[in-house]
Amino acid sequence: MKKQILFFVFVVSILRANPSPIPVLYGSEDFLKKENSVFSPEKKKDKHDKIPVLWGGSSLTQEERIINGIPMKVYILGGGAYIMHKTIKLSAREIEIIGEDALVGNLKGQVIVEDFQNGVTLTAAKGIYNKMAGTVSLENNPVLVQKKDGKVVKIHCQSIVRYLEEAKTTLAGKVVVTSDEFQVFGEDAIFSEKEDRIDLAGEPFLFSENRFLIGKTLSYFVKEGSIQLDGDATIYQVSYENKKDKEKDTTTKERVVTLFTGKTLTHQNKGKETVTSMNGDAFMYRKTSEFKANLLESRRNNKDIKATGNVSYLDRENGYRMEGGLLSYDKEKGYSYLTENPRIVFLDKKELNERGQLTAVFLERFDERFETVARGDVQVETQTANATGEFATYYEKRDELVLEGNPTLVKDNTKVSAGKIILFPKSDRAYLTDGLKVIPNGEKK
Repeated sequence: MKKQILFFVFVVSILRANPSPIPVLYGSEDFLKKENSVFSPEKKKDKHDKIPVLWGGSSLTQEERIINGIPMKVYILGGGAYIMHKTIKLSAREIEIIGEDALVGNLKGQVIVEDFQNGVTLTAAKGIYNKMAGTVSLENNPVLVQKKDGKVVKIHCQSIVRYLEEAKTTLAGKVVVTSDEFQVFGEDAIFSEKEDRIDLAGEPFLFSENRFLIGKTLSYFVKEGSIQLDGDATIYQVSYENKKDKEKDTTTKERVVTLFTGKTLTHQNKGKETVTSMNGDAFMYRKTSEFKANLLESRRNNKDIKATGNVSYLDRENGYRMEGGLLSYDKEKGYSYLTENPRIVFLDKKELNERGQLTAVFLERFDERFETVARGDVQVETQTANATGEFATYYEKRDELVLEGNPTLVKDNTKVSAGKIILFPKSDRAYLTDGLKVIPNGEKK
């Protein structure tokens, strides 16, 4: 018995002198694995916990605080204080860092956020860094500046939330976007550098030289310098155009106000070429004219214009309307080409009531001469007569239509032909010259 007691005491002494852990064998279905076990004392960490965060400054103060009922270490950095979130640097005059892992950082005074990869710098008076969310929130009228590919964009607003890893920024309250070309004003915006796009909502409006644009939403593509304005897009523009006086042989600058509306306005920069288009019920109004189409495209600063679908051009000064399916216009040459069932509607200048019409295969208009040429199966209707021919020239200032190419005229059940027929559609008069001939009923010319 004494030997057994001595042996037990000896074994206990050895165990106390040389303690060793009890081995645990893990199998493929081990319920003690931390990521699967409900008994694990640690919760699964978010991927943001694993982000290495560096921080520092020229001075450091450490203290203990109770935050949400939990004792936390708080580090107060001063003098060049900074936090590095991967490659993004957050700096301020003073930074309070909550927790050793810098889960939260309170940035105070001269806050600067530098995203070197995306060329973005944000400045503010104060901000809050949230490591778990991967965000920095900036208040008190922060400013975002992007310098990329030779373009500079500056955005002012009341508050900013920057998603650091997504290179995405939400901006709220009186957003102002400024570039070399224009300024945009809105209430809220989202800026995504990866998509190279700024989206503004809340009836944003845009200013550029002599131009004002407004719509329900606006998207600006920074690198291209392109714009898309959706929802009742409207342009208000002031320009100064040359006006010639042939009698005095002088040219003066005339102030012209243009109102342009539609469903969607798109302005694209394609290299050296710019394309501006209004899609959906495009309507352009000037004091002397109106223009309508389903789609209107402008190139080379409005020097080349193309309109498609239900095209209509109203000239109030000269009292006529041109209609068709496709219109091309070269401003430098002063030349228009209208096809796809084109026609000219002759109007009374005072009330703009219809007085007659002309149809043809295609129409050409020459601005300087105020002339329109109709070619191919020309048919003219006035108040009391119908006329046909192969081609015609309409002199807008004189309301004179010269019909040629085997022309014929039918009036009061009488059909006549001539070498040339001159019509005055608005006053419903006609002159026939060069071989007048009456064609009996039933006889083909």
